[in-house]
Amino acid sequence: MILKNLQNGGEGAYPPTRREMGTTTVPLCQHWLEKGTRCRCPAMRGTRYCFSHRHAQARDAKKKAERARQRWFESTPLDDAPSVQRAIGQVMTRLLSGSISPKQAGQMLYKLQTVSVNLRNEELGPRKEK
Repeated sequence: MILKNLQNGGEGAYPPTRREMGTTTVPLCQHWLEKGTRCRCPAMRGTRYCFSHRHAQARDAKKKAERARQRWFESTPLDDAPSVQRAIGQVMTRLLSGSISPKQAGQMLYKLQTVSVNLRNEELGPRKEK
């Protein structure tokens, strides 16, 4: 196929993005398979992907977003009181925006409370026994 396309002056060197069916052309799925070829199934109306790849892409995007939401809290170093206050503010902002559930917010705030108590005890230093 590629040799034939090169003989035609290079036209169609890439897989076609439309399939002719009778008098109309139908857009094809733009998903790249592991083999390096395109899916070539008809795309859903108004999208670039067929039914299965559109839903697979939505699932993947949702998983990526969830991982990013979990990572933001783990990546913040909680070394001092201002950093704990910033983290509390982030939890509250995400709770109010609806990106985390009240249960998740409660768990995070409980962990931040524990960190805050540990920081306070660390500031006091070791207790001297008489």
